[in-house]
Amino acid sequence: MTSPSPSTEELRQTVDRMEQRLGNCSSNHTNELMGHYWALVARLEVDLPDERERLLSRSGALMLVQVTDPTHDHHGHHHHHPRDDEDDEE
Repeated sequence: MTSPSPSTEELRQTVDRMEQRLGNCSSNHTNELMGHYWALVARLEVDLPDERERLLSRSGALMLVQVTDPTHDHHGHHHHHPRDDEDDEE
């Protein structure tokens, strides 16, 4: 059975990327939501023994945070900003 769903490893990488991007967000609103997100992550660790289910739940929650992020462009369906914050070069 070949299913088109992403592997657990891919999911983990996607969640990591989104956590980093949203965690670095300058918006207070997003920071507040990420606080709720981390509380949810702790709950999921308890409620869902299956890592894949946890990752799917986390990515769903992260998408919700991303959609309500005031600095996120809602109209273009691109997931990257045309011009990211200047302090990107580490």
